[in-house]
Amino acid sequence: MKNLFILTVALLFIGQCTGKVGAKRGAARQVISLSPNITEIIYALHQQSHLLAVTDFCDYPPSARTKPHIGGLLNPNIERIFALDPNFLIGTAAHSELAEQLLHEGLHTKIVNNDELSDVFASIDSIGKWLDCPASADSLKRQMKDSLAYYQRLSRSLKLKPPGAMLVIGRQPGSIRNITVVGSNNFITSLWEEMGGRNAFNDLTVRYAQVGHEAILARQPDLIIEFRFKEPWDRQKNEHNILEWQHFSGLRAAFNKQLYVLTADYTLIPGPRVYLLARDFYRILEKYEERSEKN
Repeated sequence: MKNLFILTVALLFIGQCTGKVGAKRGAARQVISLSPNITEIIYALHQQSHLLAVTDFCDYPPSARTKPHIGGLLNPNIERIFALDPNFLIGTAAHSELAEQLLHEGLHTKIVNNDELSDVFASIDSIGKWLDCPASADSLKRQMKDSLAYYQRLSRSLKLKPPGAMLVIGRQPGSIRNITVVGSNNFITSLWEEMGGRNAFNDLTVRYAQVGHEAILARQPDLIIEFRFKEPWDRQKNEHNILEWQHFSGLRAAFNKQLYVLTADYTLIPGPRVYLLARDFYRILEKYEERSEKN
């Protein structure tokens, strides 16, 4: 179940986006957010008074939990949406079919891109425009870019060549089977590479894919970064995780214990907190350098 949830999040945040935008309905700008990253942007712009409702998975900031809920990420309650009478909804490409369905009933949905790191900033621009707060959008982008630049400078101070990472977003629980990795053209790869790393699977033409052991051994990643989205983690679980990966015969990153796990609730969400993922990537690079010098 946990693995399925991670892959659902990945479909939303690493999936292909179309950039379709609907028309406005009225001028009151009372909106419904269909995705956690959109909810976070609205709050970061201090426009939450315009937010009528969110999905069951929109739990940051904590005050977002007090907003009326419309159901799941991909299967919201249509009757509830119409009862709230929003001016429009804001979603991602994963909501394109829902947008078409609602449009037939006279309700418009605006779609933002969320593939690349640049799309995060474009989404802030668009939402700032739709909610009539472009100055707040510009301010938020500056703050984020300043934070990203800070961690980039720290990363450039490290004395290492770009290490190739296998970015894992899912696998069969308790085993090293059915490994799903991050591919190309998404904000996770963009951010990792901007921090000085390299995605060992950047040659894939898809944003994520399930890969076999032969493909992994052929690339021999220098390190493994595993995303365990919102999963409780402690030293015992980490040690058990290392033992699981060391059953992967011939994988040098596992043998050298170049294994890193990220569990925070922002790691797979392309929103205002991406700079925290940049910080995590810098810390991984720093630790990788230390361990490499010892080996």
